[in-house]
Amino acid sequence: MKIGVNFDGFKISDYQNRSKPIPPQRYMQDSFKIFRKHDMDTVRIPVYWESYEKDPEGFIQELNLISEEADKNNISCLYDNHQWECSSFLGYGIGFPNSIVSQLYQNNSSEHDSFKPPSKEDIEKFWNGWWDRAIKSFDGGDGWDLQMDFFQRVIETVNNKTSTIGFELLNEPQVFRHSDFKKVSSYHDNLLNKIAEMTDKILLFCYTYGGGLSAFNFPWTQAKIKPTLPVNNKILFDIHPYPPYYIVMLYFRLIVKLMKMDTFLVGEYNSGTGDGIKISLSQHIKYLKTFKKILPHGVMFWQWSYIMDNAHPAFNLAKTVDDKISLNNNFDIFVKAIKEVSN
Repeated sequence: MKIGVNFDGFKISDYQNRSKPIPPQRYMQDSFKIFRKHDMDTVRIPVYWESYEKDPEGFIQELNLISEEADKNNISCLYDNHQWECSSFLGYGIGFPNSIVSQLYQNNSSEHDSFKPPSKEDIEKFWNGWWDRAIKSFDGGDGWDLQMDFFQRVIETVNNKTSTIGFELLNEPQVFRHSDFKKVSSYHDNLLNKIAEMTDKILLFCYTYGGGLSAFNFPWTQAKIKPTLPVNNKILFDIHPYPPYYIVMLYFRLIVKLMKMDTFLVGEYNSGTGDGIKISLSQHIKYLKTFKKILPHGVMFWQWSYIMDNAHPAFNLAKTVDDKISLNNNFDIFVKAIKEVSN
């Protein structure tokens, strides 16, 4: 079982509609040295379409630097086409770029604040349009095709690096209509049709979140998102348990069985998502033991970042001291738990 963390970059994860703090000196280099020193063998790296649109040159330069540091330190990397709460255009989320999101809301009377939560109405409007393949850019470009153009640049940049082991099609899609679970499968097939010609690496598709009773996540409903296109790449299902209780993992295991797949990957996990959530050594050990019983392909803890998440103390694995990145107590007890479970 591969064990690692999610890695928060700078240019590859910059907000298009607000500024992001500059990282400490040698953030990329020192981070990967820390991962190697503490036996992290895999890092999941979220990359964002809106970050690429904001600064394409800086994005690619940083992607090259990260992959080179991973090569030097013998760290495997999964590159994740990430979105969370859609886009910073709509609120405090990040992911989809202004070029397609602003087009959809140009006649919207509601005001958008990139420091506040996006409205459910705006999120639902986007995802309904996305699965209908109705999202266009200002010049009429198809959203699915434009996203593929972006992800192609990511794949071309890192595919030949020794450290690169896989690519994730899209982080945490959302649906608000029951019929859209099947459309997610069609979306996955559309991406696979092109990506499988570009790389022989592992390809991942992510658990899809239902937005209410009209799109409830029964295991047999979630199983519909599985891509159906036959490709030579190894395909893995990515799940994000917050937290990974045993009963939660059994739910995901059932989905995998319904999909007729033999294993899956835990791309993200932590002790919860509520405000003030913390994590202890005993929790770490319990979660890792649960993972070993359920037999996932790998697990990636959320997250290594130079930016403090004051609302979620358990999410913080690093700290900055004298403009240098360093591990904190959460990371330290994570390493102790790994050693405890491995013995």
